[in-house]
Amino acid sequence: MVHEAQIEGIFIDRQFEEPVVMLKEKDGEHRVPIWIQMGEMFSLALQIAGENFKPPRPFAHDLIKTVIKNLQASVQHALITDIIDHVYRAQLHLTSPATPLELDARPSDAILIALKFDVPIYIDEKVMQKSAELSKNHPPELLQQRLQKLHPEDFINFVQ
Repeated sequence: MVHEAQIEGIFIDRQFEEPVVMLKEKDGEHRVPIWIQMGEMFSLALQIAGENFKPPRPFAHDLIKTVIKNLQASVQHALITDIIDHVYRAQLHLTSPATPLELDARPSDAILIALKFDVPIYIDEKVMQKSAELSKNHPPELLQQRLQKLHPEDFINFVQ
């Protein structure tokens, strides 16, 4: 079973000083934090902000979007598939004139491509379970309290 998710936010984990994208179950309360790299945080922040920022040269994800379109393929959805050794796994599901495709991807890339194509992001049930198991010492209530206590200076503003 899979659950549709949406991005609840992007923040810096103070303990590890790394960016985190927080996915929240669309029709539920489950949250899945996924640690990402700074470059992906920058791209996600620009995409979420919806700014009409146009870099002088295309970013890698913009190039991927152009390639997919030029091959007359379409992105159906992104799927966060598993957690193996504390590393999240994902797939991009595409259709092309020749065949459907399931491409292995980093979750941050799959999420960003899904946003660029305005398609759903899904989380596999086992990811929900494993994520909950990993965060047993950090129940959702504590995470919610932590998110509410964040200050503006905790976020990096890439849009301005």
